[in-house]
Amino acid sequence: MQKTAIRAYRWPLTGALLGALVFVALYGFRVLDPTCVDWILNNPSPDPSQHYLGWAFFRNSAVRLPYLGANYSVIYPYRTSILFTDSIPLLALLGKLLSPILPGRFQYFGWWGLLCYALQGGLAQAILARLGRVRPDKTARCWASVAGAGVLVLFPALTMRMFAHTALAANWLVLLAVWLWLQSDKLLPTTRRACLVWAGMGILCAGIHLYYLPMVGLVLLGYAVRRGLQKRGVAAVVLPVVCFCAAALAELVALGAFASNFAGYSNGYLNGADLLNLVVPGLAASWEQNVYIGLGAVLALGLAVLCLVVACVRGRVRLAEFFRRHRIWLVAGAVVLVLDAVAAMGNQITLGGKSLGTVPIPQFLMDFWAMFSSCARLAWLAGMLLALLACGAVLRLCGGRVAAVLLAVCALVQAYGQRDELAKRFAQYHDPETYADQSLLTDPAWEELAQSGQFRHLAFASFDFEHDEFWDLAAFAADHGWTSNSFYMGHMDGNLAAVTLAGEMNSLSADTLYVFVDEDELARDSFGLYYYRLNGILIGSVEPLDLPQDPAPAADARSMDLTMSDVTNGTVTANGVELGAGGEMLTESWMLFPGTYSVTLTGSGFDHSYIYARHGLINQETYKLDIEFTGIAPETMTFIFTTGEPLYYWSTAVHTLDDTPITVTGITVEKTG
Repeated sequence: MQKTAIRAYRWPLTGALLGALVFVALYGFRVLDPTCVDWILNNPSPDPSQHYLGWAFFRNSAVRLPYLGANYSVIYPYRTSILFTDSIPLLALLGKLLSPILPGRFQYFGWWGLLCYALQGGLAQAILARLGRVRPDKTARCWASVAGAGVLVLFPALTMRMFAHTALAANWLVLLAVWLWLQSDKLLPTTRRACLVWAGMGILCAGIHLYYLPMVGLVLLGYAVRRGLQKRGVAAVVLPVVCFCAAALAELVALGAFASNFAGYSNGYLNGADLLNLVVPGLAASWEQNVYIGLGAVLALGLAVLCLVVACVRGRVRLAEFFRRHRIWLVAGAVVLVLDAVAAMGNQITLGGKSLGTVPIPQFLMDFWAMFSSCARLAWLAGMLLALLACGAVLRLCGGRVAAVLLAVCALVQAYGQRDELAKRFAQYHDPETYADQSLLTDPAWEELAQSGQFRHLAFASFDFEHDEFWDLAAFAADHGWTSNSFYMGHMDGNLAAVTLAGEMNSLSADTLYVFVDEDELARDSFGLYYYRLNGILIGSVEPLDLPQDPAPAADARSMDLTMSDVTNGTVTANGVELGAGGEMLTESWMLFPGTYSVTLTGSGFDHSYIYARHGLINQETYKLDIEFTGIAPETMTFIFTTGEPLYYWSTAVHTLDDTPITVTGITVEKTG
């Protein structure tokens, strides 16, 4: 029986094996060690750390019905959801259930990556075999379908997202929906079964990443259109859509998506795709908006068009007859592609790198669609459909051996087009340093604090995750079952977090270890704590610790990181910021607690500049501070100000007044009272 099953599915399994081999070649085997997490925490991007630590805090969080996915540990004492740390909620829930038998440090992201690549290859082969009318006994054509699957295994969206935004590497969800659609007559013969299967798809999408809900939903809409054109009745058209939405909604409620503190929408605007970027590289306005389907997939499109022209000239294909026979499929497919294009473009229409205008959208619709503000991602559906149709056409119009050679070439070209990115990933994940413990918390006193039983909570003085120390400290708290009062989440209301977390410092607790990272050290004299320093990090405790106290500095001063400045008409160099005519710079944003501050700028050309300080919450009104200059010189400018309330997102700005260049080599902030 098993041999028969393996034989029946040997070609999809071969496609899956191809995907798995590509994964192992790129990422090696060490990422599959579930107890190895250093390769995640060492990633230069904060996203992988967010994904892993979100799960680690969720694992230790209390369970309170009805919100099974609620996380009470990651922004203690408030409630958020495992959904908003992009930790693949379904796997996080399974891991939490099995937590008592799992090792202390446990990650499932490596095996998830392997699964994504395997499913991408297996489902792509199954779809291409269906499109190309490949029978299992036609060996050459079957190998051609596997080669075509290689183009999808190397789909750029999968490459870019794997271990960067890991949950979004589930491109196979779209392929699974397409396969169900193509096989619906066989697999979904009744409305009842269709409702169950599409409800299951809704659960998968909501439990992996929200962006797959609209992509898979559009495929479901294509299924519904086809059922309608087949005159299957209203129930066959409407009920599967209702079940998909209802199942996803019910799961989101259980995950706590609508009951989370600090949850908010991304930007309030849409990052749309330039649809020409699907086939022309370099047109994306940002990395997030890159929807290029790859050089090999573009080659497959060209070959498909060429093969179709040749087949028409030779009389092998009659387009009128083809359209008549497949009218329903073509109409349903066109609906999916058009709606996907509209959804992916957003309201700012761009084509070929040129803006064609902005479509006014009602505010209520914008508020809803802002949940998918990076809407360019939705073009992955169109991109995969184009790649599948192209490879399927080559497979269908060419002989088995010819198709195998052509599609193998396309797969190789697909890899060649991404050679730099693939080489970078190979180098990173085969480097022993990637798997080394690089934590900054090397002092044995950290472990002594954890084992003392005195602390159960870690609290940051302000909401700021832009420092390496933040992630090491968060990992320390998660490893020892502590809570954290600050974390980075997707769709997070940063304004509410900044205000709330700062307010927590008004009530200090003996079971909390307080951390002052970088500019937060300016606030040390604002709180009645005992201060210590471990690995250069300032910590505070309500009660004294058996550690050498950190002496109060003669001056509470910190330097701003000029490389994090927003610069217009200027450049950031190793020596600072250089501004030309019409130049301006805005420093990184800090949070400043009440007090008196002195700010000193060093550089040159300040007698031709305009300098001010400002503060204000994100996307809200910005306020200029009333400052007093106490030192004015071309090389040095000093101003002071006093605030009786916290300043959120405080920054300093420098503008040029004429054509004289200005150089800013340093900005120091000192709390003087």
